[in-house]
Amino acid sequence: MQCSKCHRDAIVFQPYSGLHLCDRHLIADVEAKAKKIIRAQGWLKTGDHIAVLLFGDRSSSALLFFLKKLTIQRRDIKVSAIAIVDRTGTHSDISYPKRIADGLKTDLFEMSLTEESWIGADTITGKKQDISSLPVFPESHSILLDKIAQQHGITKIAWGLCLDEVAGVVLGCVIRGDGEKLVMRSSGQDDILRICPFIAVTAAEISLYANISGVGTEQTPDPEHRDMLHKDTIVMLDAYTNNHPATKYALLNLGENLAGFTTGIAGLIHACEWYGKYQQRCDNDRSTPEDVKYGAN
Repeated sequence: MQCSKCHRDAIVFQPYSGLHLCDRHLIADVEAKAKKIIRAQGWLKTGDHIAVLLFGDRSSSALLFFLKKLTIQRRDIKVSAIAIVDRTGTHSDISYPKRIADGLKTDLFEMSLTEESWIGADTITGKKQDISSLPVFPESHSILLDKIAQQHGITKIAWGLCLDEVAGVVLGCVIRGDGEKLVMRSSGQDDILRICPFIAVTAAEISLYANISGVGTEQTPDPEHRDMLHKDTIVMLDAYTNNHPATKYALLNLGENLAGFTTGIAGLIHACEWYGKYQQRCDNDRSTPEDVKYGAN
């Protein structure tokens, strides 16, 4: 199949747009979507120091590559990275994030998770969990992340949140009847702004973008989501999207609307980041057997 925009071979088909794209036009499409949301949200300003949360997966690696490419001519903007070292679990190896950061000539700061930083993360199971057991950070991790950012003069934290992830969070909250959780939290004065330039890009397209850009040669295992309902939601969403390709974009818009006119997508990003905290509170408030089966694994 040929690319819809040129005569080269296509490497991906976008069901929601009806386009077949070659590698060159896929890169242009991903970057155009990311640039559009950056412009719309005013996420790039003179004097910014943006740190990418670098997990070693393709999404965060691709995001670092994109931001370095975007700001290569901007001496007034600095891009660095933060790698999370989980010293309480099995995910303490950050050799791959280090290689990505070194390859892109980027400063890398380490955020070390210790026993103290897990306060509140074990309220359900009564035991410590490693970082892969939560879809996003619990409250204590977000606070620690803000402190690390402040120490290094970081003004914004870039997170490789993609369309699939945010759509799953929104749908999960709706299914649980917890739509208000998307608007529970507002930013505090000391919070470092989170930005997610890939929030309107699918995980599959980000993966291809990473491969083409040379930062996707390795892939860390996908984290195990913390509850069965979230797993079932993702499976159901993927199956439904096969017949209704624009579904995930509709959920993104729904989540932004639920977050409120004044906060919009920034509020939705905060809701996604703090989803683990909300879920714990939600599960703790429920005691029926029907709900207990969705507890931590």
